[in-house]
Amino acid sequence: MLRRLSAPLVIALAAIVVACNPYSSQESATPIGVVLMNARTKGTGYTTYPKVNFYTVGSATFTFSSVNSDTCVVAPYDPTAVPTNNAKRIGAGAFMLMSFAADTDTLRMATTTDRTYAPATTAGVAFNPGDSVAFRIAGDVAGFPALRASAMTAEPFTITTPTIPPANQPMAINWTPANDNNAAMYISLLYNSSAGAGTGLNTQIFCDFHDDGQGTVQANLIPALSASSVPWTMLAQRVRSNLIVTPVTAANGYVNIISTFEVPTPVSP
Repeated sequence: MLRRLSAPLVIALAAIVVACNPYSSQESATPIGVVLMNARTKGTGYTTYPKVNFYTVGSATFTFSSVNSDTCVVAPYDPTAVPTNNAKRIGAGAFMLMSFAADTDTLRMATTTDRTYAPATTAGVAFNPGDSVAFRIAGDVAGFPALRASAMTAEPFTITTPTIPPANQPMAINWTPANDNNAAMYISLLYNSSAGAGTGLNTQIFCDFHDDGQGTVQANLIPALSASSVPWTMLAQRVRSNLIVTPVTAANGYVNIISTFEVPTPVSP
């Protein structure tokens, strides 16, 4: 089942959400952190509401936005799907700092069992997509170690809505390319399949492309899209990721920072 990374796009990343349970708890545990941050429109600018979680795991797969298949697959679509994992949640201090060039904000750990670090208000933090972000993790002797980590955030883009091509022809999709080779473009073409449940959007053609401004949907996938009993729609997401290793020698920890920019772009509270 494909899982939601950040609303509204349901995606199957090449790593972190390729399986329903990307983390597993075992006796030999490694501390990892996962940072998810998406861009949201706010007037003429943008905000982000990052969520950070830390775990100890026996095994884990990570997101690498520079690794893509440049192809598309058909999969179920479930907008209510929620990812789950059985990994042990740990702390990394009472709070952590997030910094952009012109602002520093505090992410505090929730008192709930999920122990998520997030801004104090759902309005989030103002930022410019495409800027660099830095995190300063205080660390916890019984949890995740201290670490400073940074990454580039996903920059805005525009994308042209594709049209159904003639029979037996592939579909071309075009968008404004990324500024470098370290981004991915995930596109989901949502439609209704008679093989799926219900009469709404229940199936997707999911594509993971190198973010070079163009991608191709295989011709054999198009007939089902064109036969949809309800109008099909497209969701697109630029993804940038960075994997940072803690500077320790005994048992390394890892932080996977994942930044996204979506079209249509969510609206900030």
